[in-house]
Amino acid sequence: MIAGGFVLGEVLALPAVEISAALTVILISEVLLMCRRGRSLWIGLLLFAVFCGFFRLSEKREALEQIRRLHLEEKREIAATGILASLEKGEFGYSGELTGTEILIDGTEKALGTVSVSFPFAPEAEVGDSIKVSGEWDVYGEAGNPGEFDYRSYYESRGICYRLKAEQIECLSGRDYVSGILHDIRQRAGEVLEKSGGDASGIFKAMLLGDKQELPSHIYELYQKNGISHILAISGLHISMLGMGLYRLLGKAGLGKRSSGVVAGIWIMAYGQMTGFSPSTRRAVIMFLVSVLASCIGRTYDLLSGLSLSALIILWENPLALTQSGVQLSFLAVAGIGGLGQVCSAAGFGRGKTGKTVVGGMAVQAATVPAILYHFFEYPPYGLFLNFLVIPLMAYVMVSALLCLAAGLVWQEAGRFFAGTGYYILKVYEGLCLFMEKLPGSSLVIGRPAAWKLAGYLLLSWLLCRGILMLRDSRRKKMWTVIIGICMVAILAPAWVQPDQVRVTYLDVGQGDGILVEMGGCRILLDGGSADRKQLGEQILDPFLQSRGIGTLDYAIVSHCDRDHMSGVEWLLEQGKTKVDTVVLSEAGREEEDQKRLADLARQAGARVISMQEGDRIGSGKAILRCLYPWRGAEPGDKNEQSLVLRLDCGEISFLFTGDIGKETEIQILNHKESSGRLENVTVLKTAHHGSSGSSGKEFLTAVSPEMAVISYGEGNSYGHPAEDTVKRLQETGCRIYETAHTGAVMMETDGRWLRIWTYR
Repeated sequence: MIAGGFVLGEVLALPAVEISAALTVILISEVLLMCRRGRSLWIGLLLFAVFCGFFRLSEKREALEQIRRLHLEEKREIAATGILASLEKGEFGYSGELTGTEILIDGTEKALGTVSVSFPFAPEAEVGDSIKVSGEWDVYGEAGNPGEFDYRSYYESRGICYRLKAEQIECLSGRDYVSGILHDIRQRAGEVLEKSGGDASGIFKAMLLGDKQELPSHIYELYQKNGISHILAISGLHISMLGMGLYRLLGKAGLGKRSSGVVAGIWIMAYGQMTGFSPSTRRAVIMFLVSVLASCIGRTYDLLSGLSLSALIILWENPLALTQSGVQLSFLAVAGIGGLGQVCSAAGFGRGKTGKTVVGGMAVQAATVPAILYHFFEYPPYGLFLNFLVIPLMAYVMVSALLCLAAGLVWQEAGRFFAGTGYYILKVYEGLCLFMEKLPGSSLVIGRPAAWKLAGYLLLSWLLCRGILMLRDSRRKKMWTVIIGICMVAILAPAWVQPDQVRVTYLDVGQGDGILVEMGGCRILLDGGSADRKQLGEQILDPFLQSRGIGTLDYAIVSHCDRDHMSGVEWLLEQGKTKVDTVVLSEAGREEEDQKRLADLARQAGARVISMQEGDRIGSGKAILRCLYPWRGAEPGDKNEQSLVLRLDCGEISFLFTGDIGKETEIQILNHKESSGRLENVTVLKTAHHGSSGSSGKEFLTAVSPEMAVISYGEGNSYGHPAEDTVKRLQETGCRIYETAHTGAVMMETDGRWLRIWTYR
């Protein structure tokens, strides 16, 4: 809607629409190119399949919506019955999942599917038991910012809408013996690996059992950053080694193909269930079963057909599984090998075993890079070379772990002996990762690509394959590959804010403030703290900056040194993942101990530290950020009154940032000759002190007369923010109000003439 020079609206990101459209175009084009007869039939079948997919997706979403409508988080004393499918001991007690969950509301049974359960005590129940649990119901939090991990969407993609904090538990008759036995085996195997595996036990347990509780966090982060974390997940590599290894071993032992296939199939299905049967594990198990079946009946196994069948089975059961990063990476990696990799090999790219391995690795990288950037925002360029070194040694690590487990069951010292090979190979992995990290450009912060870029990358990938297949001259094939390859790299390049545009993002940081100002090539973090989000830097600030492709902040301006304005900035300086060039502090708070401590921390991190006061400015392009307060010589006693008051101007559009100042300081600014002249014609006001009743006085709001106001606060906070009288005063000015607790992050973009506004939720 266009009104008064503003473009107002809430934009809902639906990357699936663009990608689905691109995929449909590709498939229809393939039908037209490959089918000489029956084109209409195949296109009709394709469109019918698309319709069935959307129907199944709608059906699944409606089922979840019906469960959400029960609003169990608002009720208590509702007991749930189901099968305890998993149980793990954690730092704060036990956690698990209840499957086949049912509750009784108003005499009617309601099915909830799967529910997460936490036990603050050791439950008198085992995996596989049918239990009755009562306690406090809750829902998973919804992401409020770009880049923030959305726990609600993730768990709903697994069919989980609620979590239950158990207060009472009762064992019922009935038991799932298969789940119970497999859990006991997993627990026993974990104990053996823990005793015999030494320092490698955590990685062994993750690789063999899918248990990552003992996995050192620094190792996982190191592997993930360098692009080899897939070796820790139970996926195709592990299923292929364990399943195909047993199948071939049984064949060499004299057992027939069919008998070997049946035994290996049962073993690998039991192994998949024991390790949690994640969608990526299911994909690998289904493809293994298809390959064994093909071998048993004397048919050729087609990789892409097996992949398509596994996708059909998994997504028909749960279409939302496709939103999980692990599922996407698992399917795309195999598609890269069976699609682009096979096309390039057939066309003569990469001769010999080594050449084909290189081409296959590059095909996997090309296929998975969109999902890597979409979910993790950065790309390890040396990951391709590292995988060439790591994957060939994986078989030895797996064998070492298996021998450690088998020998450790009999004699602990024998298990330690066999763990040695795997331990030293893992040390080599760690050393290689650390070495790669020291190389220039070891991690490129690209940001999350827009939906149209992902769709464009998909179309370019298809054009690459089509061109290689259709062109006959090898020189033309190579030229086509280079041209399309450059286009594929270019389309995923970071999207910078245009030099003549300004983008302001008011983050949902809970009870605090956090604002990112992008003025062309200049990036400014204005405050970044929270009183109730203890992991603000790790869970919100850093992911958001990474999603925007920002690896370096030009300025981090802290209006005043209260925790709810600087806790996240401290984390950024301590961790060093996002570099801060300059930290800007209020001149009025120069004697504050917290400000001195923050300044020392900034210098230790290699950042320049400067003070700001009235008259200072930062400019980039046609945008200017000016300081209106505190003026020179001002010495306010209260820390809130030391807040920097800043105005950002870009053409006809202006933004006013007021920190935590109160009404008295507002009056002083109105009476100050230099500052008061800068208060007129404000387009967007960041409401002072989270909407406190002690701020945003009538005289100040009348002078500022904002057209829009943003209130940053945490829902259900103990301070009563925003105050009713403050909201009423804002409404009386006629401005439109955005509240981060309800809308999530509020994003605004302008070129000085128009203003586009959208909210994350």
